[in-house]
Amino acid sequence: MPDLFPHVPFVGRVAVGTSPVLVKVPVFLMINVSKEQSTFITSSIMFFILLVFWITLAPTQLGGPLTYVIVNGNSMEPGFLFGDLVLVRAEPVYAVGDAIVYKDPNIRQFVFHRIVGLKLDHFITQGDNNNWQDTHQPTHGEVVGKLWVHIPKLGKAIEWFRMPMNAAVTTGLFGALLMLDMFKNTPQTKRRGGVPSIQFGEHSQGLFWGSGLMAVFFLALGIYSFIHPLNQPMESIPYEQTGDYYYSATGTPGVYDLDVVRSGEPVFPKLTCFLNVGFNYNIGGGRLQGIVGSHKMYARILDEQSGWQRTIPLYNDMAFSGTSYFSTATLDLCQVEAIVNLVEAEAGLKQIAYTLEIITEASFVANAEGNPVQDSFSQALVFQYDKIHFYLSEIPSQPDPLHFSKPGAVGSSIPRLNTLSLFGLSVPVWTLRFIAVFGFAVSGLITFGVGVGLYQTASQSEEALTRLKYSAMIVNIHDQTLPPAAAVVDVENMDDLARLAERNNTMILHMRRNFLHFYFVQSHGITYRYVITTGRQGVATVDELATKTERAVVENVGVPVVVPISRNSQTFEDQPIRVRNRLIYTYPPQKEIWGLDEIQPESEPRSERTWTGSKPPEYVTDASQVFDEAQLDTTMMHKLKI
Repeated sequence: MPDLFPHVPFVGRVAVGTSPVLVKVPVFLMINVSKEQSTFITSSIMFFILLVFWITLAPTQLGGPLTYVIVNGNSMEPGFLFGDLVLVRAEPVYAVGDAIVYKDPNIRQFVFHRIVGLKLDHFITQGDNNNWQDTHQPTHGEVVGKLWVHIPKLGKAIEWFRMPMNAAVTTGLFGALLMLDMFKNTPQTKRRGGVPSIQFGEHSQGLFWGSGLMAVFFLALGIYSFIHPLNQPMESIPYEQTGDYYYSATGTPGVYDLDVVRSGEPVFPKLTCFLNVGFNYNIGGGRLQGIVGSHKMYARILDEQSGWQRTIPLYNDMAFSGTSYFSTATLDLCQVEAIVNLVEAEAGLKQIAYTLEIITEASFVANAEGNPVQDSFSQALVFQYDKIHFYLSEIPSQPDPLHFSKPGAVGSSIPRLNTLSLFGLSVPVWTLRFIAVFGFAVSGLITFGVGVGLYQTASQSEEALTRLKYSAMIVNIHDQTLPPAAAVVDVENMDDLARLAERNNTMILHMRRNFLHFYFVQSHGITYRYVITTGRQGVATVDELATKTERAVVENVGVPVVVPISRNSQTFEDQPIRVRNRLIYTYPPQKEIWGLDEIQPESEPRSERTWTGSKPPEYVTDASQVFDEAQLDTTMMHKLKI
């Protein structure tokens, strides 16, 4: 059986028969963590990815911020085609030009159109491919959200998967792939060795990775919160002033349908001189308080070509309070006719038609959530007078000559805290920022502290670094539990041994002999080995010495390596055994070696080590490994890494 415990291994030494053979161990992918650690890291990363997905892409049905909508029509072409997927998210403010999704109560469906105008607290929407506006004007509360992401054609794939047969087939194929992967990864080699023990650094590494992932999470949360403003944009408080004119006069039976002249009908001064005018004023919006104001009404006859005009007061300033008022006045049309005749007679002005305007002016002051509001309203009811009758004038910009409106808005000076949707909850941005900064600081300090501790531990020795990196893969054993192997391969470093363990799906066996640590991986009758020395009292730990020793073994295979030892250790157990003028130190310490005629123990123990420069002592871990150099049936190779 080949020797399993030489002092220092080197790459590719296999002892077979009487001659050592040098082989090259293939170099595989670097492995720095165990399977358990890799699983933990992978699970943590997946949890972090799912958490980020939840915060950014989760649908509103699951408490997320997004609504997924599949385009089902051509009203938004060419930008949005049938089967496209659009992701919308709620916003505090929507403006003209935004593509929004709202719920239409008339058709009981969601509509994806663009805002083309505002009317008080309603939005005027229209499809990009339509030449008409939507009949329903949604309010802010009816809007689901504004376009955030547009993914072409993905909606068709989702619709295909939602079909029961397609979903069943896809799920079955996915499950089959998972089962194949499970069968493929079934362990083929049972783990051997003793009972695993809790290794140094295992919990520290878990804490390091856990706190590191938390630091990354809080960093992402901080970036997400700091790209959003603390306060919402100044909200504009909308309102609208509306005015409606009414007029009537005494009618002549036979000339009109009724005996009363109604709004919209012409008035003949020869039939009646008095025109009754009414005006209904209203302030809409519902968010103005403390409205007080005044209003007045007057008539004006004018010649647009020459610029002549004459004003006739109907009533002077009158106060009002509240959101509406109604006023009436009477205009003498015969007086207007007399003024026109006088101007033509006195000034020689000759026109075919004149313009009569009945003007109402109103002004008010109010308060909108602590913001002062001051506005005015002036609209005119316009008639044309051709010296025979007065009739309503058609104004292209005014579809209804009797109805007028004037929208208004006041900016809010009170800032409103901005909130973000997190797990279905509206959390203020400043709260998220505080949590992100505090969490990142705490987790970062923990990560730094644990990392420094791990670095200091790993810097102590190669054995400490090995325990730190591969603690979950190592099983401690006794030397009696290790079965014999047909061949022994010494690998170059611990990473190579870990790669072999991963590839063969087995554990790394660890055995300690004094200051030497042996690591084994057994597979198919071959034992792969790596040895680490931690030094001992009385043994030099000089890299240069180790380098010379290794070179001596490689250059002169089969010759015992001579290693000088310092004179500091004086214990009885450390006394050497003389073998043919050779001083042999055995570990565990032995006084004599049995079964070898050519090996004789020293007659008397010596209290001090003595040797000469030409015959220094040798250092072995097993007395049975000491043989004469000339023996041909057994070749002994020793290589001590100090």
